[in-house]
Formats: sequence, C-alpha cells, structure tokens
Amino acid sequence: MIRFDFTSNGFEINGTKYSFPIAKEELFNLFGEVETFVGPHNEVYIWHTLGLRAFAKDGASVDTIEVTYIVEDYSSAAKYPFGGQLYLNGETDPMAYYNNHKKERIKLWDSDDTGAFVFDDVTVWYNLRNDQFISLSLQKYEEAVEIVVDTLPMDEGYEYLEIVWKEWKTAIENKVGADNKYYNPTHGITQEQLDAVEEQLEEDIVMPELLVNFYKAGNVKWNAVTSAIRLGANGWGYDLLPFENIVNEWEEVNGLFDEDEEVDEELLANFDSRLKCTGYANPKWIPIAEGKNGDYLLMDTDPSDTGTYGQIVELQNESWERTVVAMSLEELIYREIAVLEGGDDEGYQFIIENGAF
Repeated sequence: MIRFDFTSNGFEINGTKYSFPIAKEELFNLFGEVETFVGPHNEVYIWHTLGLRAFAKDGASVDTIEVTYIVEDYSSAAKYPFGGQLYLNGETDPMAYYNNHKKERIKLWDSDDTGAFVFDDVTVWYNLRNDQFISLSLQKYEEAVEIVVDTLPMDEGYEYLEIVWKEWKTAIENKVGADNKYYNPTHGITQEQLDAVEEQLEEDIVMPELLVNFYKAGNVKWNAVTSAIRLGANGWGYDLLPFENIVNEWEEVNGLFDEDEEVDEELLANFDSRLKCTGYANPKWIPIAEGKNGDYLLMDTDPSDTGTYGQIVELQNESWERTVVAMSLEELIYREIAVLEGGDDEGYQFIIENGAF
C-alpha cells in the first residue's frame, strides 16, 4: 500500500523523502503499471487503481502529483479514488486537517480561494469545488518573490491621499478580511501606466491631478465578478476601476451616442443642474467606478456654473439619471468608510460569504 507522509521535515512516500521535481522512472518503480496521456502542454501519468496522477512538462521530471478523492469523467482522469494512506502531521483526514488548521493555509496565487499547506519544500493544495473535496495537488514550494515596482511619487499637496487609501483599506480589511479573494488592492501607478492612459485619451480630455495622484497612492486589480474596493451611491455598489481601465470605460460611455445625436429634452430635464451635459454624457466626465450593469461613477472636470470641479457624477444607463452624488472623491470614500465601520454592510455580504479564504 502507498503511504504519503507530510511533516515539517517534508514529503515521504513509504518512508523515503522526496522533493520535486521527481524523475518519472522513480514513480514508475514505486507505483507500478502506468497509463501515459500526452497532452498539449505536458505528459500525464495515471495509476488508475491507486487514484493517482502525475504531470511532467518536460516529459521526464514530475512536478505535480495529484491525489484523487472524487473521480471525474474525462479522458485523462483516474478511474478510482485514492486507496492508500495519507498523513498530514499524523492526521489521516485531509478535510479535518484543512478545517482545523485554517491559519496555516497559504495562497499559491492571488485568486486562490482554497489554499495550500506547506511542509518543508512541498505544498499540498486543495481542489474544492461546489463544497466537494475533489483532489490534492502536491508540488514544490516556491516562496513568492516580491517584485519591486518603480511607482510615481506624489505631487506636492496630494500626500494626504496616501492616508485616505490607508484608512479605506483598513476599513475594508476589518470588514471582509485582507485574504478575501475580492480584496484586490495593488501598488500605485507607474510612469508607463500613466503615459499609456494619457496617450489614449482625446487631446481635449485632461486627467485631473487629484485622480492621477489618487492612483499614485494605490490602484486595484480588475476582477470580473466584483471588488471589495467599492463605492456606494443611491443603494448601488460601484467597483473602483483599475487606472489602466479608465480609458476603455470612457470609450464605453462616450461611444453609446454620437455627438450630433439628439437626446429627448425630457431626459435632459432630469439631469442635475450642477452638470453641464446636452447628451448621453459629457466627454469630460472621467469614469472612476463601474456598476457592471452599464452604470458608472465619474469625476466631473467640466461642471456647470453651479457645480464644482471634481464632483462625482452617477450615470444611470437605463433610467438616464445623471446625479451629483458627492462633491469630491474623498467625500465619497469617507462615506463608504462610515458604512464599513457601521452595521449597514448588506452590500458586502456577497463578498464576505463568497470570497472568504
């Protein structure tokens, strides 16, 4: 019978320590008769009766062993579940170990929402889907190397935005947890990112200094589902845009109607008087957050005589509402911090329930 042991000393098979990569011949000798499946990116070695699979990118050295617990229906799957013994620091139930050692789990990549355990130079990663424990993947442990990025310094007078970011992130971390998969802050923008965005904007559209410095202090990674770094307006949550996505969303807003296309006067009559707009949108409104439903929050760089430069506009697509929801980005953020620190967290429930690590 095959026995896997994982301890602080590493990974053992039948009492012998192994480290990845492992020569495939060693596993052939250990596990016996094997079926080989040649895929486009690697070779897969399958021991059906043992419920094991192994993967080799170079066709010689195995970099991953998969231990099957639920058999799946595809051509290169193991036909039976693992029938050997597996011990995690002496414990025989992998899911009990997983649930009892939550603080020891690590993420192997940013969006990893199940996690792995490290045993010396080997990781044990859990494949969990729809509350089912599918398999374990055994791989070499490689400590993440922090990449140093040459971000831009803050312009004089805007240093306070670093404090705004810090207080906002702290409030979010306290509400949803810094390890939540939808918590997606990243470093401030680089010169390359700034140049790329400014080059894409039309000549008469200027990125506000405040907004540029806001993104110098911090940025976000895009997530297709949602973001914990979000802003609320009129009962709806808007995900903060990554700086590099601003131009795409600006084009999305301004591409819906031609400049010369007439808009019904009754629709325009509903626009906030603090706004200068005679069409679907003013091109000088800069998107900062998206509702993922065609609605946006935008920073106004061309207000009416009664408006304020930098005020935040809520653009509702279907209802044609155009409303000033805050006099500044900072006001909107501190309003969100108050929500995070209070009890009204309904908008974050999906993130809390579905993004927890």
